[in-house]
Amino acid sequence: MITRTIFRVLWVVVSFLFASGIALVVLLLLGALWVGDELRQAAPHDPMMQEGGEVFGLVMFTAAVAPTLTVLPALVAVVIGEVLKFTSWMYYVLAGGLSLLAVPLLVGTPDEMATLPPVQATAIFATAGFTGGFVFWLICGRGA
Repeated sequence: MITRTIFRVLWVVVSFLFASGIALVVLLLLGALWVGDELRQAAPHDPMMQEGGEVFGLVMFTAAVAPTLTVLPALVAVVIGEVLKFTSWMYYVLAGGLSLLAVPLLVGTPDEMATLPPVQATAIFATAGFTGGFVFWLICGRGA
């Protein structure tokens, strides 16, 4: 009984780390594409931006987002799902999306809270969270 619980906890941790990694890759990829498009539109005649906009976008988006990343909301969602034995894919997808969507709001200062993130950034965070939640459900959530 105790070894089954220990292995379950280890499996949840490994699954959570893997799903978080996938969500981070999706977040940075979509963010790089979005910022790259914005840079190309801002400098339409700059050949460097036309050829390497995604690279600059990745650097800029990572620099802007990295200080705000925290796994606490997603960790709370996973613990709730495991304790209450939720096996529904919908719970993990929605919880993943909401937890990653809450990250910019949780780490912002009160002055920054007056202006919500742009719609594109919100969609990028939510999509990455949905992906991470779905990956976690595929690996581990079905057997909660």
